[in-house]
Amino acid sequence: MEAEPHSERPDRDALVAVLYQRHRVGLVRLAVGLVGDAGDAEEIVQDAFAGLLRRWRAIRDVESAPAYLHTAVVNGARARWRRRAIRERAGAAIGRSAHTLDPDIAEQSTVLSAVRRLPMRKRACILLRFYADMSEAETAAVLGVSVGTVKSQTSRALAQLAELLEGQESGAKR
Repeated sequence: MEAEPHSERPDRDALVAVLYQRHRVGLVRLAVGLVGDAGDAEEIVQDAFAGLLRRWRAIRDVESAPAYLHTAVVNGARARWRRRAIRERAGAAIGRSAHTLDPDIAEQSTVLSAVRRLPMRKRACILLRFYADMSEAETAAVLGVSVGTVKSQTSRALAQLAELLEGQESGAKR
């Protein structure tokens, strides 16, 4: 008698392969916007898909898998961001210069460069709402916050972005 998990595996693998083909590029773009490094972004997305495979049985509806992946990418980016901040603070505390990143894809765009200067929650709201084209409700689900929080964080982020972009524009005219 064959073991049950083997009969489920081809369906799972095929479905995850389709999800990978449909969502990988968008998830990498989201992650680049969040962490600012293409290599880190690729790793975060790979970790998200690995997590999806590990937790496949907990996924009740295949339609919820993209939301799981978006949440995993945002959480992975948060973790990278925290680790990087701790590393930079530790380096500064012992008198070394903080680790700096080479310019990457996200920094080539003035707007994305400004988005990267936002705090993580505001950055995530902006990228999920306008870059990943998610609704307020979908964004709230991915971030694990209320719709009201998404609305207020997005509004504040847009105001802060306007100031940052205005500052960049006036600095470029000098």
